[in-house]
Parts: sequence; C-alpha cells; structure tokens
Amino acid sequence: MKDFEKSTAVKELIENSIDKIRTIVNSNTIVGEAVSTGDGTQIIPISKVSVGFVVGGGEYADLSARRVANHFPMSGGSSGGMSVSPVGFLVVKVDGSVDFVNVENKTLYQTFLNMFNSLLAKLDKADENDQKK
Repeated sequence: MKDFEKSTAVKELIENSIDKIRTIVNSNTIVGEAVSTGDGTQIIPISKVSVGFVVGGGEYADLSARRVANHFPMSGGSSGGMSVSPVGFLVVKVDGSVDFVNVENKTLYQTFLNMFNSLLAKLDKADENDQKK
C-alpha cells in the first residue's frame, strides 16, 4: 500500500467516525424538549456532552524484512467515546421569570453562593414591591 493510499484510508476513517458522532450529537441533546406542568410552568433539561476520539496506526515488520521490502504491513485503529450528563434544568414560570436549577456536583462554596444569590433576589423583589405601594 502506497503512502498516499494509507493517508487517504486514515483520513476516511476519521471522517466517517466524526460523521457518525455528528448524527448522535445535536442541539436537542444539549437543550432538551420542554415539559409543561399543570400550572403552566415549563421545565427544560440542560445536559453537557463530552466527546473523546483517538486514531493511531503504524507499519510493523522485523528488522530483516525492513531491509528487503519497500513497504511493511500496516495496522491502524480508531476509538471514540461520548458522555452525556445532566447539568440542570431551566424553569420558566408563568409570570415569565426563569430560574436555573443546578444538579451537578456542587461544593459547599457554590451552594452558599447560590443560596446567597437567591436571598438577594428575594430581598430585591420585596423591596420593589414595597416601593410600588
């Protein structure tokens, strides 16, 4: 097999694998379809997609065969993996407000910041209601 044919074969292998991955991963994989609750609230799942891909190959022969031949036996392979994991949910309430519910592993620091931000938002909303009166 000539060098050009080898590189073309590897290129086709990579392109075919990437095309197959594209058919699996689309925007619906990351942002799921909305689910409506009885009160009109919509819940939209959000996911994280991770893809890994590796291709390798080489020519193999013992030293005596390399001295006499112009080409050597070639081997090659490819592998890929994909992971889809939930990140959270967008909650769209009837009044138009949107919340994000994070379901990923959180540290204590992140949990505290989220609680603090929620508290500030509630205080801000209460202050706006008081000013309207």
